[in-house]
Amino acid sequence: MSHYNGLHVEIDQMKKLLEHTAKEYMYNFRHPQVVEISQQLDRLIVKVMGYGR
Repeated sequence: MSHYNGLHVEIDQMKKLLEHTAKEYMYNFRHPQVVEISQQLDRLIVKVMGYGR
């Protein structure tokens, strides 16, 4: 598996974790754990967007 594909797998896993965590905190998108996971997901997405440049 290429690094690029690995990033996509990691993004999918992080999205599921974000959904689960948001639900756990009653969709309080300001909860520190929800914010942290969302920021991690953002960083992964930026990596994929810049891949190959």
